[in-house]
Amino acid sequence: MKTSARAISALITAFVAIALILWGTHSFNTHRYAIDTPDPTHRAGIIREYGGSPVDGDYLRGIHYSAHGTPHPGAVIIFGGRDGGTDPHRARHLQDQGYDVLSLYYFGQPGLSTIPLDFFDEALTWMTDHQLADGPLTVLGSSKGAELTANLAARYPEIDHIVLYSPSEYTYAGAQYDNRAQSSSYTWHGTPVPFAPYTTSWGTYAPMMVRTTLGLPVSHRARYEEAASAAASRALNIATPLNRQAATGPTAASRIDLTHFAGDGLLFARDMDAAWPSDTAAHALSRDNPRLETIIFDSAGHHFHENISELGLGWKTTLGGTVNGNRLAKQESDLILTDRLARWHDR
Repeated sequence: MKTSARAISALITAFVAIALILWGTHSFNTHRYAIDTPDPTHRAGIIREYGGSPVDGDYLRGIHYSAHGTPHPGAVIIFGGRDGGTDPHRARHLQDQGYDVLSLYYFGQPGLSTIPLDFFDEALTWMTDHQLADGPLTVLGSSKGAELTANLAARYPEIDHIVLYSPSEYTYAGAQYDNRAQSSSYTWHGTPVPFAPYTTSWGTYAPMMVRTTLGLPVSHRARYEEAASAAASRALNIATPLNRQAATGPTAASRIDLTHFAGDGLLFARDMDAAWPSDTAAHALSRDNPRLETIIFDSAGHHFHENISELGLGWKTTLGGTVNGNRLAKQESDLILTDRLARWHDR
């Protein structure tokens, strides 16, 4: 009995020691590799730093940047990345170029979780009420915000132009990265939008979980590639007359259909995107619709930045690219965006 008690005590001690080591390692690495970004949910702080005025509705929430100088006709709506933020730096930059900018949250704020795409009706009404609906409307989104923008463009003919940074060709599940209780990020008139769920490939899932447990940065690209591949395979089955039963389920219409989008589009993607396959998505979307202009930047990752090393050590794995590649992509994409917006919103 004493031997058994000692053995059990030793096992418990070893278990506690391992747990403490893992906890300490996770805490250390999480701090070491954290990507340094401002809190996107602190709207009052953003307004203090970048200016603008608050915009609120039933779901609508964001910041309006009134054009400086002689305004271009119409307006630009901006959605940030997966944090649901408002991308205030870009909004302020476009404001200085003479654009009225509506920089909107889509989640990450009180009351904002699953995104009802028809919240965009509120944005259109707000622009009409503020005399911004007479000119062209450009909607710009980055990463998850690009996925949102593409979904809106597929449903709202009021959108004249779109700009997608690191786009997606599929609607994916929400931001959870495990395989439990996955759900769509969006609804349309109360019905969940079909989505491509994350798959259960152990070869991809296990290394991610190990790195997550240790607090190390993780690249999610392979995870999204597997989800896209599974959705594409299911779509092929649906197209086969002998497999009509496959037409049910979340992946049945998860690919974003921009074939009927009648406006102009500008798609910026990166050949070293570590977050998801934006280059593959951009090429696929532009093949479907020749009005969507795709520009792929060499040696650039998921996030264009003048000096991405300022974000901390984790960016190399989670975002990808090189310091110089991301810098050049930022500079060149800014010039291209300035040119296209000037054409689309000609005074």
